[in-house]
Amino acid sequence: MESTRDKIIQAAVTLFVQQGVASTTTREIAALAKVAEGSIYRYFSSKEELAWQIFRDYHHQLAATLQEIAEQPVSIREQITNLVVSFLQLADDDWVLFQYYLIAQQKYMHKIDANLLTPYQVIIDIIEQGIKQRLIRSNDPQILAAMAMGAVNQVAINKQFKRIDGPLSVHSKTVSNVICRMLLSENMD
Repeated sequence: MESTRDKIIQAAVTLFVQQGVASTTTREIAALAKVAEGSIYRYFSSKEELAWQIFRDYHHQLAATLQEIAEQPVSIREQITNLVVSFLQLADDDWVLFQYYLIAQQKYMHKIDANLLTPYQVIIDIIEQGIKQRLIRSNDPQILAAMAMGAVNQVAINKQFKRIDGPLSVHSKTVSNVICRMLLSENMD
């Protein structure tokens, strides 16, 4: 059975994606969640705090999932492929929440504690290790990580704009091949 907090979060995410955080009222969230408006304040101090916590918790969930995959003892190409597959599968598993994550990045990313694990840091760590092993082209790891994340994010953004239909995970092989071509040394292609 879904908890009151979970109902509030699900309703909030749905409305935040449809209307934006600023245009969504706590009354609308409560109505969609089928709870009293005051219930929201038992769990969150404000609508803004609710929006931030949803973003933060999902960001950390993504990081933990990607870190678990990154720790698997496989080749660099398999690591990249597994990360892409997992990232796109997470988007498919809860597309509305993933859309919110995409939308909310500009507003909340600066609030993420730099000392905590992030999806971006997982990618940078893999790239730095690959550079040391001469499996990834020697370049600025920040730029390479941004390019790799950009390739994945743009696929999701284009689904959000209805330019891509269906599950994103069916495109995992194409996306991971592009990222491998961007990152891996010539002798790995």
